Amino acid sequence: MICYYLNSAGVKIDFMRYPYHLLTGEFFDYEWEEVTYSNKIYGFGRRFFEKDLKIDVFCRKEDFAGAINALEDAVSVDRINNTPGRLYVNGEYLSCFIKAVKKEEWEAGIYTIVTLSLISDMPFWISEEKRTFYRRTNAGTNSGLDYPFDYSFEYMTSDVGIENWYINSAGACPFTIIIYGPVTNPRLLLNGHPYEVFTTLEANEHLILDTRTHQITKYLSNGTTENLYNNRLMEQSVFDPIGPGAVIIAWPGTFGFDIDAYIERSEPLWR
Repeated sequence: MICYYLNSAGVKIDFMRYPYHLLTGEFFDYEWEEVTYSNKIYGFGRRFFEKDLKIDVFCRKEDFAGAINALEDAVSVDRINNTPGRLYVNGEYLSCFIKAVKKEEWEAGIYTIVTLSLISDMPFWISEEKRTFYRRTNAGTNSGLDYPFDYSFEYMTSDVGIENWYINSAGACPFTIIIYGPVTNPRLLLNGHPYEVFTTLEANEHLILDTRTHQITKYLSNGTTENLYNNRLMEQSVFDPIGPGAVIIAWPGTFGFDIDAYIERSEPLWR
C-alpha cells in the first residue's frame, strides 16, 4: 500500500516508512447527503470531507523529536498559506488540510500514536489522466474535404487534428487545458462541444483553462499573467466537464495543447 502526505511546498511525509507507520485511516468510508424535495430524492451531494488518519511514530530517542517536528512543519505550512496539500493513497489523492493533530503515549520519547484529522472542500479522491496533442506540421494547407460533422466551422483534411481518447470514469470529469502558442483564437472540440478563447499567444506563451476553478489565465513572455475569463466563448460553457467514456478531440492542427482530466472517486481504488 502507498500512503503519504505531500504538502503545498512539495515536502513529503511517507506514512509507510521509518519512523512513521500507518495504523489505520478512514480512506474507504464515505457518506453522501441526499437532496430532497416533497419527500422525493432528487440527487446527492456533499460540501466537506472530514476523515481521520492514525499513524505511530517509533524510533530511537535521538530521532524522536526531529520526526515529530518534521511532521508538524509539513502539515502547518498548508494552513499558514491557506493552500491545501495532498494525501495520496495508492494511485489517488485527496486535496486537503490537516486541521487537528492528537498525540497519545508520547511520554517515553520513543513512541507516540498520532491522529491526523483531515478536511477537504473538494471531497473526491482524484487520479489524473493526461494527454498531449501536438501541432500538425502541415497545418495551413487545404485539400477541400470538409470535417464530417455539422459544426459551426469546417476543417480541411490536411489541417485537422482528430484524436480518440477513452476516459475510464463513472462520471464526467473536470479538467484543465494548456494551450501553447503561437496561435490566434484557439478553438477545439470535445465530442462536438466547443472550447474557445479569443486571444493571441506568441511562440513562448501559453494559457491555462481550468474547469474546476472557472479560471482562464494567459502566461505572457515577459513573466506576467492576464485574466482571460471575459475572452472565453460565451454561447456554450468552456467549463463543462468531459467524458466519461469515448471522447473525440478535434482541432485545426495549428497549435499544440495538453488536457489533464481529473477522475473523481468516492474512495481510492483497492490495489
